[in-house]
Amino acid sequence: MSHSATHIADLFYNAALRRFEAVVEFFAPGLPLPLRVPVKLSAPQGIAHDMLARALMAEAVRRGIGGLATR
Repeated sequence: MSHSATHIADLFYNAALRRFEAVVEFFAPGLPLPLRVPVKLSAPQGIAHDMLARALMAEAVRRGIGGLATR
């Protein structure tokens, strides 16, 4: 079983568009560099940290890792 780690590299709230914009990095054995996935998530600015982290990770998996699995 391979292990991977994740890191939310960049994160800011775009008040004009009412959404968070982030770059999530996935680290895994065999990858020389982390896989960087840009994410945009519509959510209120006051969202709880744990909910924001889970939502960003889920969206990054859907956009990045999930997209690779279907090719």
